[in-house]
Amino acid sequence: MKYARFIVLHSKKYFLSGITPLSSVSCEWRKVRKAVWLCCAMFLILFPFSASKISLAQGNIVDYFSKNPKAWDDTKKIIHKTPTKVVVADGLKGLGLNLTELTDGDEVALVFIETQKAERLKGKGFCNAEDKLLPGKNRVVSVSTRNSGDRTKFHYKFMLQRNINNVPVTIYNNGNAILESEYDGSMPVKDISNLSGIELCEIEIRQEH
Repeated sequence: MKYARFIVLHSKKYFLSGITPLSSVSCEWRKVRKAVWLCCAMFLILFPFSASKISLAQGNIVDYFSKNPKAWDDTKKIIHKTPTKVVVADGLKGLGLNLTELTDGDEVALVFIETQKAERLKGKGFCNAEDKLLPGKNRVVSVSTRNSGDRTKFHYKFMLQRNINNVPVTIYNNGNAILESEYDGSMPVKDISNLSGIELCEIEIRQEH
């Protein structure tokens, strides 16, 4: 049960790669496969977190991405999304991710893969990334680590920006969110991965000349 959501999402990859439709597959086997998928879906919706540990341990998320070379690519396949890519031409000074939206009672974590660092946020605010990013390409993961209990509604949004004296002077990605996950419960869930709360982005840092 521990860290249920992330494990189930990761396991989904193996169902995808391990069960291949073949003309010779029997009807009974197709029924078994359908039952497995249904169980996974129900588990994700009803038990997004461990009953005994509502918070997903930050250290384990970092370990998963830093120690598993396939974690990034596997996660891209699971969430069916291409990471947002942004180029920052002015170095690291003052650079950070600003959490501008977060559902009350929720918590979200940022995982910086190249530096193997992470940050949890329980409310709106600025995460200084000067010491969490490196020159060159950086992979960053955002993931919901605590939910207020209402899985029919959640929202978090990060803006990549540069602050000088706590005042934003540049907002990257054309002013759009660099990491955002939202579900308001108003539409049917067509893809169960939309409830994962996991998003990916790539930030390329170019040094000042």
